[in-house]
Amino acid sequence: MRNVIEINHCRVGRYECSFGANSCCYLAAGDFAVCAAARKKSSSCFPLRHYHGITILLDLDAISPEMRKQMEWYGVDLDVIRRYICTENRCCILRSEPTIAHIFSELYTAHSVPDTGYLRLKVLELLHILTRLKNREDVQQTEYFNQHQVECVKQAAALLTQELTVHRTIEQLAQEVGLSPTALKSCFKGIYGSSVYAYQKEYRLQLAQKLLLETDCTVAEIAHRVGYENPNKFSSAFREAAGMTPTEYRKMRPIG
Repeated sequence: MRNVIEINHCRVGRYECSFGANSCCYLAAGDFAVCAAARKKSSSCFPLRHYHGITILLDLDAISPEMRKQMEWYGVDLDVIRRYICTENRCCILRSEPTIAHIFSELYTAHSVPDTGYLRLKVLELLHILTRLKNREDVQQTEYFNQHQVECVKQAAALLTQELTVHRTIEQLAQEVGLSPTALKSCFKGIYGSSVYAYQKEYRLQLAQKLLLETDCTVAEIAHRVGYENPNKFSSAFREAAGMTPTEYRKMRPIG
């Protein structure tokens, strides 16, 4: 697809896209990315194991001269978009400011409106904004990570979630996976969108919720299984995150 523009919007989750050994980039919730579809992806995945988003593919060769003239009347210049995005051969990631966020929010609910004309209007509105992309101040410099760093950080995440009762410092974890502490912290935040300890804490509490609903283990037993030596500290952390105590949360378990 040599003359196709790809637009991706991430509503929930996180999207990893690798264009080669030294070019892994990440789309976070609320971000959207614009790139040339001709850029061959070597791999892609969802680091948080869930994703909800929209992909728009714009085939420039399929647009008639008459349609181009109509688009220009609406302030859409496809050549400007193509040159800025495709010629420079990069992935351009932006945060969805209110106007763009509103356009995408309407696209997410458009499945209830079986009208392709409506979809075209929304995409046209988006392209109008992208035409002025080069002059926008909120264009982010896409941060890339090399494949070795990504693999090391994913190994670190596996250690954090598989060995919850083992307490490591950042320095110890970095040494185990073969990165410097600074590189570990920076790349971990880029991949997962949170710090090392915040990621582990969220995983612990999600596992605790599952155990409370699906097992008959006591609160103290669950606290130990998810890595808390003190049940009171576990209950306090759980209440802060879930808005209720572990005992109150367990009462939500369906009968039977």
